Amino acid sequence: MNMEYVKLSKKARACMLVCECIGALICTLLVGVAWYFLRRRDLPFHVNLLWLAAVVIWCVSLVIPFVRYERYRYRFSDEDIDVREGFLFLHRDIVPIERLHKVALESGPIDRIFGLAKVIVTTAGGDVVIRFIEEEAAEKIVERLKVRINQYAVEGREQG
Repeated sequence: MNMEYVKLSKKARACMLVCECIGALICTLLVGVAWYFLRRRDLPFHVNLLWLAAVVIWCVSLVIPFVRYERYRYRFSDEDIDVREGFLFLHRDIVPIERLHKVALESGPIDRIFGLAKVIVTTAGGDVVIRFIEEEAAEKIVERLKVRINQYAVEGREQG
């Protein structure tokens, strides 16, 4: 297995950008609805300031994918899985392979458009998700992890 951190493909950044734009569009629609219903009311602020909020949302949504893409890394070794990600705060998950109970492969509609998938590994402590991996690479990762899980299960039975 790989000892170096793996950087995501360019398709991952495009997928992140599309997801953020969809979120920004939904927020903009909500701002528009709020503006429509509040525009004729006497408020302590000018209702057009809501549109400023929409502009800020769009600016942040267009920056997040680029920062997140640069920070997102994952690594597999014979002992563990290590995932680093974050926008403002860096989050790191390290999971010992011997603690894995289940491995799953998942992809949503936007992921499939870009040929990406998520690998979800489950331990007794919860799930760790490795996102934005190309489908072929994700399938190989799942197969390798399944083999490792089975090896640990057989070794556990032999010792016990």
